[in-house]
Amino acid sequence: MTNRIAVIGAGLAGLAAASELRRLRHDVTVYEARDRVGGRVWSETIAAAGGLHVIERGAEFVLNGYSTLRGYCAAHELALIDTGMSYYIRKPADRPGVTTNDMATLGRKAADAAAAGDGPRSVADVLDEIGVGGPAREALEARIEMSTAVRTDQVTAEETLEHVASFEPGPSWRISGGNQELPNAMARELGDRIRLGSAVQAVLQTGGQVIVTADNHSAVFDYAVIALPFGVLTDPRAVSIDLPEWKTHAMSRVVQGHAAKLHVALSSVPQTSAVMSVSDRFWTWTARAADGGISPVINCFGGELDHLRSLGIDSDGSAWESKVRALRSDLDISDDAAVLTAWPWDHLSRGAYTAHAPGFSVADATALAAPHGRLYFAGEYIDLEYTGLMEGALRSGNRAARAIDQDLNGKAAA
Repeated sequence: MTNRIAVIGAGLAGLAAASELRRLRHDVTVYEARDRVGGRVWSETIAAAGGLHVIERGAEFVLNGYSTLRGYCAAHELALIDTGMSYYIRKPADRPGVTTNDMATLGRKAADAAAAGDGPRSVADVLDEIGVGGPAREALEARIEMSTAVRTDQVTAEETLEHVASFEPGPSWRISGGNQELPNAMARELGDRIRLGSAVQAVLQTGGQVIVTADNHSAVFDYAVIALPFGVLTDPRAVSIDLPEWKTHAMSRVVQGHAAKLHVALSSVPQTSAVMSVSDRFWTWTARAADGGISPVINCFGGELDHLRSLGIDSDGSAWESKVRALRSDLDISDDAAVLTAWPWDHLSRGAYTAHAPGFSVADATALAAPHGRLYFAGEYIDLEYTGLMEGALRSGNRAARAIDQDLNGKAAA
């Protein structure tokens, strides 16, 4: 008997779940509201210095430890390119008295204090406890709020400081041709199993079946993988899914992060760089392209909702562009209009990626990943080690698919 499985969402988590289910010889249908796959992975091109250059409007950096992503790239014959700059080291340009070494020293001190402490504490709590203030603290807080996309008083201390407060130089990569190449390759393999432009309104369990309603038409499945962005999953106006209290309780300990990106063309080729604005909570970088040269584009990332509003991302982003031009007067910035991507105002994502609130526990992580009846869950918010990252999304999709397969094999054995 063939088991029909629906996957709701064709971001990396949903595509990983669908690809693994297909490999395990299950009948899968993927629903995607956008007219493209990839979700918050989104590559386009920008004209700069007489040519077209790839920009990442969503997830960008591939870091050490991304073994699942590397495995998918190898399977689809996609190459990784070294960006030529360190994701971890960002010069605080508007705090000239603060060095990256100062930030690293304070970050390590805070991480040690968080690990030695007891009870749920935020990053802000720990920084208060160790009694630091002034420009160095401001720079560290900016670095953390940009990386987590939430305020330091909203995010758990030990986990965040252990991972985010790393200031050791290290390589970073992107997929040659754009990170979009991976979801596109996965989608080609899945073929007509993917239904683009198909927004799901409701997922209902009844009588041992799952009924998926999309575009006012319903279909019956044996299982479903819910691979929606966290901001969509937790908004009852977006999609109707009956979630149990134990799962919503765990979800309440997850914090929705908000981020935006801005890309501005350059008139000449720069050196690689990574410079941040402490006051405005954004950082900028220039990096290598697939041909080994430096792309003539300045890439900008801003995090934390209040600061994003101050940058004007809920309008045209011109205020942010002006600040970028002032911050990076060392670059030959063209007069062409910038490309703004404001994820908090994208109704199909309703935010960027997630972080964990103070008090988040392994039990919460287990509840986030656990199935509810015949509904299984995948998304960057689920993976405990790689929360908020492409690697976490892929790993969660694989796990959901294998869990369904194990459940089916258990039922068959019984």
